[in-house]
Amino acid sequence: MSERERQLERELRAAGKAPDAELDIASLALALAACDRPEISLDGYRTHLDEIVAAARSALDENASMPCGVAAGALAGVISGRFHYLGDAETYDDPRNANLAHVIDRRKGLPVTLGILYLHVGTKIGLDLSGLNFPGHFVLRLQGAGEAVVLDPFNGGQTLSPADLLSVLRGVEGPQARLTPEACEAVSPRDILLRLENNILTRAIRAGEFARAREVVTRMIWLAPQRAGLRFELGRLEVHAGHMGAAADAFETCKDIAVDIGETRIAGMAEEALRRLKTKLN
Repeated sequence: MSERERQLERELRAAGKAPDAELDIASLALALAACDRPEISLDGYRTHLDEIVAAARSALDENASMPCGVAAGALAGVISGRFHYLGDAETYDDPRNANLAHVIDRRKGLPVTLGILYLHVGTKIGLDLSGLNFPGHFVLRLQGAGEAVVLDPFNGGQTLSPADLLSVLRGVEGPQARLTPEACEAVSPRDILLRLENNILTRAIRAGEFARAREVVTRMIWLAPQRAGLRFELGRLEVHAGHMGAAADAFETCKDIAVDIGETRIAGMAEEALRRLKTKLN
């Protein structure tokens, strides 16, 4: 491991110990991007983010008391209009779409990667902007002056009505899907970064790239060391790789964390995995 890679690991581990409110979502997304591209310098990407922030601040300062919907349009006008960020509908599964550095290079990406850009800019200019727990397609909510609008970062920051959200949800989950309060709950920056990495993880597993999957889930654990489910996934990947001792360690840690935080289902799954693993070893 190079010194650059060790530096990135230290940064992500430090974030794993920090409160959600202290996380700089774009900086950490760039660190995650650099894990796959350790040769790149992030200075130019940070400068570009500063340019977007400055442009958005100028656009919103021109109409400081604008309604929430107008503010959303101004923000989208900067990110999607002036800087040309849009969703990659043509090559959606391209792995570069889940890497913020590549997204900045190409000006296109997944909903969650583009959403991180919006969240970074919104936070820097003082907007009350948050990501939502919406399944299958990441969206944002902007609140202000007693009103709120939902933005779709993948489609140029367009605003979505409840009917639009239901249509998107049914496109993901089928015609019987219902819009629930849970789907519209705000999620933390840590959860958003994990959602970003999960896109990479699921694609790696689907492609049979299990060594790659272990790398990704390991850095997810750095970022969220108390998520028992990640330890369980690591255990499964270690079993697949034939690393039985590492798998046992992962399942044991999973069980301990799950017991501590009251996740009895995952604790039971880990205990059963350990039992089966010990049977194989014996």
